[in-house]
Amino acid sequence: MDSSSFFGSTFLILQESLLTFFKFYNLLITLRLTMTWFPNFNPFVQPFYLLARLTDPYLRLFRGLVPAIFGIDFSPVIAILWIQCLIEIINELSVDQIL
Repeated sequence: MDSSSFFGSTFLILQESLLTFFKFYNLLITLRLTMTWFPNFNPFVQPFYLLARLTDPYLRLFRGLVPAIFGIDFSPVIAILWIQCLIEIINELSVDQIL
């Protein structure tokens, strides 16, 4: 096995792993955002508490960027769009461009 094919296969594995992670994390944020629409659920019981613990550090990065408009926090939307941009960038990369 030559080094270019080894590098290419390693890059593909890394690319697919990152894509899977970002898509899964995007799903977690979407679930978290959807849960806020229902005022009767308790966010301090499992599995909702775990979901909050997993997504809050990332969402806090975006909380101060855009002020709340009419009391609506748009930071989760910006966070989801940022992950979508990362997914698109990773999709555009290919082994042929790097080699």
